[in-house]
Amino acid sequence: MNSLRNRLSFGLILSLLVLLLAQWWLSSQAIERLLENQFLDQLQQDSEVLLAGIEFDAEGQPTLNSTRLPPAYQQPYSGSYFALQFGADTRYSRSLWGADFSFPDPTTELAVTARQSGPDGQRLLVHARTYQKDRQQFTIAMARDITPLLNNLSDYKLANAGFSALFLLALVLIQRWIVLNTLKPLNDVQSALVRLQQGEIAQLEFRGPDEIKPLVTELNRLLTAIDQRLKRSREGMGNLAHALKTRLARLSQLSEGDEAGTAGFALEVQTLNQEVARLIDRETARVRVVGDLRPGQRVDLREILDALVNSCRALYLDKSLQFVVELPQGTKLLGDREDLFELFGNLLDNASKWAYREVYIVMEGNTLTVADDGPGCPAEALAELTQRGFRADESTPGSGLGLAIAQDIAGTYEARLEFRSPGRLATSGSTNRPGLEVSVHFKPGVLL
Repeated sequence: MNSLRNRLSFGLILSLLVLLLAQWWLSSQAIERLLENQFLDQLQQDSEVLLAGIEFDAEGQPTLNSTRLPPAYQQPYSGSYFALQFGADTRYSRSLWGADFSFPDPTTELAVTARQSGPDGQRLLVHARTYQKDRQQFTIAMARDITPLLNNLSDYKLANAGFSALFLLALVLIQRWIVLNTLKPLNDVQSALVRLQQGEIAQLEFRGPDEIKPLVTELNRLLTAIDQRLKRSREGMGNLAHALKTRLARLSQLSEGDEAGTAGFALEVQTLNQEVARLIDRETARVRVVGDLRPGQRVDLREILDALVNSCRALYLDKSLQFVVELPQGTKLLGDREDLFELFGNLLDNASKWAYREVYIVMEGNTLTVADDGPGCPAEALAELTQRGFRADESTPGSGLGLAIAQDIAGTYEARLEFRSPGRLATSGSTNRPGLEVSVHFKPGVLL
């Protein structure tokens, strides 16, 4: 049963059915007990009247004056009967008309109630009790026909069952209507997703229950993340295409010029080939590392950084870089793996590009810092590092987009980038060069 609507309906129907059955049984028992108690009270009163009319002569023989009893005890098969048991002698009321009925033997001074068969197919409610009077012990059993009561109770139970069934049907229909209207926002979300797929809207608009709102919020957050990721991918592909196009155009110019065969021609061609190879290797490494990472909310930060460090070592093999990583094992970060790879990948790539020998990765509280021991950056240029296309040194290959992309990704996690040159880590190291230090300040609760 995968339908939420059917699950809700089945659960409610089952609950209502149990409740209505319990109500039907309890109400029937309560009414039957109430009417039975009324009959017993009347039988007890008649028993007291009959007791007052019993006398014993000098020889201990009982005599009965039944004139005080209601006339029904004199009418044949009237439904009101009594029996007097004096030892082995049992006397019955005239209304039995020669018939008799059985009754339980009560303990002394203790009344006993039972249902017995009576004359003419009647069902009798019998109340029997042992008395002592004039030093004589005897039993008085009063009986009342409850056949009409049982018939009325049967009619009541049948009517109650019918009304309960109608009530159950009405409740089920009402509940079905409520469930359909309650689940209608999900249909609206489905329609919005279709419109989203067709490009009519960019985000889901939702006005509905609070229970569904978090789902829509997370979907919108996912859409935003996917949109930003696609945007960065398009920009990355555009930057790669532009960089390759520029170098290929230069190669084309060289091939058509008069410089072919000279030493300068060969050196420039070799340099351009190395730049193209490095661009391709960087994108290949990025795809390889992203493919090795599994999606999830809690990301192992050390796993990402180790993969990035290995990639940077391979990309900048000629520099023999040393990476100093001070990060507790098991550090987790709440976020998307690809986003975090892009963020720290750009920071590490920038640090590796400018470093002479060492790159530092240090975590302090909610801050993760990436620093290099390179030439650093002038103070007046620090504020421009995150501008797209800005390059502090035009002689160094690059697109000038890495730190800008890192800034955008950090913003999606409400994190803040801070640039410092000279950096604390580099100047305290063995090279004593100013370097550039980039700190990512995460909000509390992101780093675990």
